[in-house]
Amino acid sequence: MACEPAAMAYGMSADLRNSGLLNEIQNLSREDKYCLVRYLYDTDEIGVSNFEDLNDNQQPYTMEELNARIDEAEEEIERGEGKSFDEMMAGFRKELLWLK
Repeated sequence: MACEPAAMAYGMSADLRNSGLLNEIQNLSREDKYCLVRYLYDTDEIGVSNFEDLNDNQQPYTMEELNARIDEAEEEIERGEGKSFDEMMAGFRKELLWLK
């Protein structure tokens, strides 16, 4: 593996070195590598624990549930509640730094 000496220098485990992940990362574009590094840098233990706590047994929404959610959102819009597109995009840009 071409990057194994560098991986060893960063203290990566043998499992990580042998997983093929490093080769996959090498194939990413420069921009995608930059985004990945920024994402990993910003990922903290709270975010990781929340990810690990996701319920894999959660069932998908039924059509009735989806339609009820749409109806609720349309009622909120009629009442003037909710966020504008610009407010929504500002929130996405704050959370997803690579959207800037």
